[in-house]
Amino acid sequence: MRVAGIDGYKDGWIAVVVDAGDFASAFTVWATRLVDVIRDNAIRLALIDMPIGLSSGPVDRPVEAAARQVLQGKASSLFNAPCRQALGCASYASASQMNADVLGKKLSKQTWNICPKIAEADHAAQSLTDVVLHEAHPEVSFATFTGAPIVASKKSVKGLVTRAGHMARLGFDLVKLAAPLNDKHKASPDDLIDAAVLAWSATRVQMNTHVT
Repeated sequence: MRVAGIDGYKDGWIAVVVDAGDFASAFTVWATRLVDVIRDNAIRLALIDMPIGLSSGPVDRPVEAAARQVLQGKASSLFNAPCRQALGCASYASASQMNADVLGKKLSKQTWNICPKIAEADHAAQSLTDVVLHEAHPEVSFATFTGAPIVASKKSVKGLVTRAGHMARLGFDLVKLAAPLNDKHKASPDDLIDAAVLAWSATRVQMNTHVT
């Protein structure tokens, strides 16, 4: 089965694709639309760094509670997903108030800025009925692999090199994965690494060896 880890970036989506658990042969694809990344590359199972399965009422999402449990001491790298109703709002102010009305808490500006991506992932999860799509968090994947959360920020030199080193240990060739990308792609180095570690987690889901 072909699996992938997918991360969103400013102009689209980047995916690291793995066939039959062969990380050394993994390759990178991207597209403006999420459904094109999945359909054009015959991906059958994907983990996406984006909320899927939004609440329409004051109910806690189990995935967020589970992620915070794993990332104790570094839960600030997580953010609360918006309620489904907030996705239809035309402004940050109205979306934040809607979120407060439905979930009892205001919406962060960071979350509002990625609401179009959240809506796209939510639509893909509902429309691609023959593809298995799961929400995932790269930092949870790294913590699972290393046994503890990585303290250094992924935006720092130390944090980026640390995460890249772990990917190399797993067998990913990051130089090859980065080769198709150029300056016109707005994906950052940590977007590629996040997609790669989610591809590793996707193989664990495929083999039913994942933790949560």
